[in-house]
Amino acid sequence: MVELMVVIIIMAILGLAVIPSLMGSSDKAKYSRAWSDLTAISNAFTAFYGRVGNLPKVSVNEQTGAWTLETGEGPEWEGIDAEALLQSFLGTPLDEIEDPWGNPYQLAGNWNSDTGKGHIIVYVDKGTTTGGSATFGTGITVTARLDPYNDNMPMAKLIINVPTGEETGDQTP
Repeated sequence: MVELMVVIIIMAILGLAVIPSLMGSSDKAKYSRAWSDLTAISNAFTAFYGRVGNLPKVSVNEQTGAWTLETGEGPEWEGIDAEALLQSFLGTPLDEIEDPWGNPYQLAGNWNSDTGKGHIIVYVDKGTTTGGSATFGTGITVTARLDPYNDNMPMAKLIINVPTGEETGDQTP
């Protein structure tokens, strides 16, 4: 009986030593999953670009966060359903893509599918937390959630940036 009590006490001590180290793991896992999702979304757009040679214009509904993809003019867009193609690369329906905090991933950009110029950024909305500015190139900035496990880096990825000429004052097409 004494041996059994000693084993139980040792197991309890080990359990108490392990529990504090596991307490922050779920929060850290959320940030890790968000970075993986940002990479997957960026890779899906890259695969889309590789398949079509262009990207669709992206619009975001400000109230729901839903993405709308609009194709451009030209022969490369014939027969292309932009949302279905991007969804095929993601493996998830666009209306079901949410960050670990239950919000839709945000897209920002000015991509013009007719000229093949502009930029697209995917990021995690800061929500109710303190956000940080992520700046890409000249004048491309979004306010995103900060990752406390990665030196408070803003959680944003630049998908594509083909300067339109407006950033440098050059107006040549």
